[in-house]
Amino acid sequence: MSRSYSQAARKALSEKEQEKEREEEREEEREEERKKELYSKGCVAQCINFVVGKASKEVNVLDVEEKFSRNLATILARDNEYRLNKLKGDIRFYGNNEYVKYFKNFLSDKENNTKPMMISKICSKFYMVVKNDPNVPTKFLEHLKKVGSYMVSVRGILECARNSQYKSLFSNVQIIKVDPVIINKQPIYSWKNIIKRFIDEDKYNRFMDRCSKNPEVMERINKVYTVHTDNATREQQLLDGIDVIQCNTYLHAELGILALIINKKINSRVFIAVSKSCCYLCGLYLDFVIKQGYNIAIYGKHMKLYSRWIFPHVDNNDFNTRSLKFLLENLNRIIEKNLNNHIKSLPAGPDSPGNSPDPYNSDDDVYEYAKFNGLNNYTLIN
Repeated sequence: MSRSYSQAARKALSEKEQEKEREEEREEEREEERKKELYSKGCVAQCINFVVGKASKEVNVLDVEEKFSRNLATILARDNEYRLNKLKGDIRFYGNNEYVKYFKNFLSDKENNTKPMMISKICSKFYMVVKNDPNVPTKFLEHLKKVGSYMVSVRGILECARNSQYKSLFSNVQIIKVDPVIINKQPIYSWKNIIKRFIDEDKYNRFMDRCSKNPEVMERINKVYTVHTDNATREQQLLDGIDVIQCNTYLHAELGILALIINKKINSRVFIAVSKSCCYLCGLYLDFVIKQGYNIAIYGKHMKLYSRWIFPHVDNNDFNTRSLKFLLENLNRIIEKNLNNHIKSLPAGPDSPGNSPDPYNSDDDVYEYAKFNGLNNYTLIN
C-alpha cells in the first residue's frame, strides 16, 4: 500500500513538473509572439511617424565623472571615416553656399589640415562662428558639430587627466566587454497585416492613397520592407503578405547596459554615457525601468523610431512581460493616431548632436595629441 502510494505520488509529481515545463515553453512562445508583434509595429510606426516628439536633454548639468564618461563614449564610438565622409559630401553638395566656401578657405589656411583630430578642431571653431546663422545648410552644420565633438571630447579627457583631483577616474577604470546582440532575418508581420488590426479594408485603401502622396513615407516604407538577399541583391517584399523577413536587428548599447543593471539589481544612481542620444524606443524602455524604482540618467533623447531595434531580455520574466506590454501600448497609440489623422512627422534632428564646442580653452594639449595619435591623414577638400 505504501509502495503504491509512493509510486502514485512520484507519478503525480512527474506530471506536475512536465506541465510546468510545458507552461514555461508556452510562455516563451507567447513572449516571442509579443516580440514579433513589437518589431512589426515598430516598422509600421517608423514609416508613418519617424520622429515622435521633440529631442530633449534629460540631464542639463553633468558632474565631472559623467562628463568624463560621455567624452570617453564619444571617442570610443568614433568612426572618423564615416563622419568625415559625410562632411565631405556636404561640402560637395553645398559647394556654392557662401559659408561652405568660407569653410573651405578657413580649412585650407590651417597647418596639418589632413590630420583628423586637427580637422575636428577646425570644425569645432568654425561651428562656433556660424552655428546661429540661418543661411548655413542644416546638414552641413550638423556634421560640422559632430566632427568637432571629437576634439571637444579629447580636450575634456585631457583636462581630467592633468587634474590630480580626478586621478581615480583613470586608476579605477573597469572594462567589461559585451558582445553585440544581433538577430539575423528577424520575422515580422507584413505592413498590411499590422495596419488591418486597426482599420478595415476601405479605410486601409484610403490610408494607402494618402501614403502614396507622401514621398518621405514611401521612401521609408521601401527602405524598411526591402531586404538584402544572400547574393547581395535587394528584394522588395510584399506589403500585403502574411509574414516578411526583416534585415539584421541590433540591441542598442544603452539597453545592453540597462539589462546588466536590472539583472544585477543595481539601485544606486547610474549615468549611462553613450555617443548618441537615445532613440524613441530606448527612451520608452528607460522610462519603464525608472518607474520600477531604478535610478538611471541619460544625457538626452532624439525621439526617432528605428525598426531594426531589439528588445532587451532580462532574467525576470515578469519584468519582460510588463515592459513588452508598455512598449506595445505606446506603439499602438502612435499607429492609431496616424491612421486617423494626416500623416506627418516632426523635422528630424541629429541622433548624436555631439559635445558643444568651447572655444575659450587652450588647444595646446589637443594639438600635441593630434600630431601623435597615429590616425591616418584625411583629405577633406580637394
